Amino acid sequence: MDNKTLEYMGERVDKARKLQERIKETQKRIDILLKDELSSVNFSINNSSVFFIKNKAQLNDIKAATINALENYRDSLQHELDEL
Repeated sequence: MDNKTLEYMGERVDKARKLQERIKETQKRIDILLKDELSSVNFSINNSSVFFIKNKAQLNDIKAATINALENYRDSLQHELDEL
C-alpha cells in the first residue's frame, strides 16, 4: 500500500473512533435519563436563567422528548459509522 492509501485508512479509523466515543457518551446520557426521575429543568440563555420547570407532567414530557432526540442523534452517529 502507498502512503496516500495508508493516510486515508488512518483518517477513517480516527473518525470511526471519534464516532464510537460520541455514540457511547450519548448512550450514557440516555441510560441516565431512563433510570432516574427528573426533579426539575432549568432553561438558560447566555448563562442567564430564563425559566425553571418543576411540574411533574411537563418534566415527563421533556424527559421523553429529550430521550427521543438523543436516540435519534445516537442513531444518526451509528449510521455515519456504518457508512465508513
